[in-house]
Amino acid sequence: MVRAEHVVTIMSTAIRIEMLPARLGDCLLVECLPADGGPPWRMLVDGGPPDTWKATLRPRLERLAGDRSRLDLVIVTHIDSDHIGGMIPFFREKALGIEIGDVWFNGHVHLPAPGATREMRSPAQGEQFTAELLGEDDAPAFPWNDAFGCGPVETPDEGAFIEVPTAIGSPRLTLLSPTPKRLAILEPGWSTWLDRARGIGDEGDEPPPPPPPPLTDLRALAAAPSSVDPSKPNGSSIAVLVEHRGASCLLGADAFGSVLGGALIALAVHRGVSRLPVDAVKLPHHGSRNNISNGLMQTVTARHWLVSSNGDRFGHPDDIALARVVTNADPGSTLWFNYRNARTARWDDPELRAEHGYDVRYPDATGAGIVLELEERP
Repeated sequence: MVRAEHVVTIMSTAIRIEMLPARLGDCLLVECLPADGGPPWRMLVDGGPPDTWKATLRPRLERLAGDRSRLDLVIVTHIDSDHIGGMIPFFREKALGIEIGDVWFNGHVHLPAPGATREMRSPAQGEQFTAELLGEDDAPAFPWNDAFGCGPVETPDEGAFIEVPTAIGSPRLTLLSPTPKRLAILEPGWSTWLDRARGIGDEGDEPPPPPPPPLTDLRALAAAPSSVDPSKPNGSSIAVLVEHRGASCLLGADAFGSVLGGALIALAVHRGVSRLPVDAVKLPHHGSRNNISNGLMQTVTARHWLVSSNGDRFGHPDDIALARVVTNADPGSTLWFNYRNARTARWDDPELRAEHGYDVRYPDATGAGIVLELEERP
């Protein structure tokens, strides 16, 4: 006689995403946890605007330094102040003594003028990173784009992706943005954008947005027209798919919807699926209507949608963008906000959640950001 046994599989956390409060910007700490309980692989993505460093990022990294003093990868996605501002003091303070495996950042040396050839650097020129970013010739050197042979972090073209080689046991990384064209477009105004990122000159502050209107017909909102993102720095954003032990998260930075969508379509075709399935998506450009189209939403399926913004300058996340997320997402999806305020709290409306089959998550009373844990998948 054959006896049937009931087997219980205990799943454990594979990827942990910590979305720190960074006002209008991005600041994410991602940990990929090994199955054997060993030390995690860690990645820091952006540092929010300058005030994020003292308020949020430095205290968090001080706790990290007391645990395991290593960040396997640091990504500075692009040179807008709300992403790079908190990274400048991080590097100026020598990364608090934390060992860094590699820094992905496209500097001026990686941006060719249209039709020109890049001036490639050698690995021995690592000090150029801090000299360019910090304006300090005697700043310590950091590894710079080593995964790309010290060249630009870029995909071959729009509608393409790069699977980045990583060590055994490390997560699988797939680069989705930017393209060479978007880096070339950034080159003519590089010094101006870099000065703004360092806090030199006018940042172009916008007035506070008006109070948000009530939410009504989400399908009508999702169908409303919107423009494309005109920002040259946003177009140069580094966007990456992280996969580990069957779990996955797509980190969209401020990438253009057309670039991100084209790469996702190509990756889905490569893997033989109609829409790329992932567990979580950090929405591009803080949930802007100009970066999140219905077309983009139809390239990927996800259970979790992350928004990093308090909306204090540009009114992000846009209602139109989140309506596109909610009306295209599978039932049971969750919106994750790293701030609860008048703009984001409206999405907790019980009638809207019941009608469209989604849930919401906010930070706890401490307001110390929000943590999403993704379980391993077979």
